[in-house]
Amino acid sequence: MKFIIIIIIVKVLIAIVPFIAIVYNSTKVKEWLISLYGLKNILSSPRELGLLLVLFLMEFTRGAFFLTFLPLYAVNYLSLSVAAAGFAVSAHYLTETVFKGAAGWQLDHRGQSILPGGLITGLVALLMMKLYPSVPVLTIGAAIFGLGVSPVWLAVISEVAPVQLKERAARMGVIFSIWLAGSGSGPVAINFLIARDYNLAFWLMIALWGCALLTALALPPRAKDNYSSGGGGFSFRKEVVRIVQNQAVKKILLPGMFLQTMTGGIILPLLPVYVQNQIGLNPQQYALLLLVGGGAAALSFLPMGRLAERLRLKYLLCAGFGMSALSLAIFTIAREALSAYLLAALVGFSYAMVLPAWNNLLAKAIPPERQATGWGVFSTIEGMGIAVGPTIGGLVAKHLGISYAILFCTSLLAAMSCFYFLYPVEKIFHKQAV
Repeated sequence: MKFIIIIIIVKVLIAIVPFIAIVYNSTKVKEWLISLYGLKNILSSPRELGLLLVLFLMEFTRGAFFLTFLPLYAVNYLSLSVAAAGFAVSAHYLTETVFKGAAGWQLDHRGQSILPGGLITGLVALLMMKLYPSVPVLTIGAAIFGLGVSPVWLAVISEVAPVQLKERAARMGVIFSIWLAGSGSGPVAINFLIARDYNLAFWLMIALWGCALLTALALPPRAKDNYSSGGGGFSFRKEVVRIVQNQAVKKILLPGMFLQTMTGGIILPLLPVYVQNQIGLNPQQYALLLLVGGGAAALSFLPMGRLAERLRLKYLLCAGFGMSALSLAIFTIAREALSAYLLAALVGFSYAMVLPAWNNLLAKAIPPERQATGWGVFSTIEGMGIAVGPTIGGLVAKHLGISYAILFCTSLLAAMSCFYFLYPVEKIFHKQAV
């Protein structure tokens, strides 16, 4: 136990050195704090604030519905099987993943009018599942819901943090914090209403979704519209082929996108079983574990987004992947709740270190005039990793044990840490730009 805590303290000290350097070297600390993480410009833009509110409400409602409400509603209220809820959840995320690229193309082709259209589709799906609850309707409604949410993330990221913006990494830190706050608080908050009445909880989620729709409809117009207004030779298929055939994308980004999300897909389904059997955490303690990890990530996204603008991306990617690998490796020998909580915080911190830097790297491969399409294609590839991960993790855990599945993820993250440190990633993108 003492050995684990010492390692954790050392890792924290190493991690905060860049922050000390930034503050020490700053001659205008007060000015830096006022314009903290690029928030000043975002907070002065009603349109960007509105988009962030739409993102929060969407993630809050979606997380509450699929991660907490639907499984309990199907089994306890509708007397359906757990499999029925599972089919609906899978249909939702599969549809969203498959249609992300097409949704991005529509955003680039037709503009932000696609956003309220998607939210209307989601509202219809929720009402359909509420008024006609049955296995087929829940499955079809969940799939339609996935179609409705597919443009939301792309609309927000392409406008609040466009790829051509100099301070986009700091803005991505804001977006990631909002996203995690919504998706993390929704599944927890809805439990309080479920305990009182399922119908009340369902109607509240529908009302929140309606608020997101009204917010999207009330957004002020864009200062200037960069979207294509017509055909102009803009083919979705050609755009996808062009992005995927980019040598930097093919050699550097595609493997990293897939392996990152696959690693998460491997660990998350196995984590509840592991912490219960090996560390002895009860469900409440496991919920606290997730809260600690998510909270550490949410609090770290803002400073890490700022840091991604000041340091070379290879350093952040190497440190983030390396800390994640080391934290997971130590996790396999942790046997006390305190150690698990500290390690969860470090994993969350590491995740926050990687994500803005990685997103900035992806942005280098996306043309500004087609950025929603690019983000949609990349999101689809990441979704494939999430889909494959649980199957691989289940097979490894079945034949070798859960500890080996976690160590397998550790080796993947360690390999990625070494690769992105040693490989001249940024030079390749610079050559392509020239």
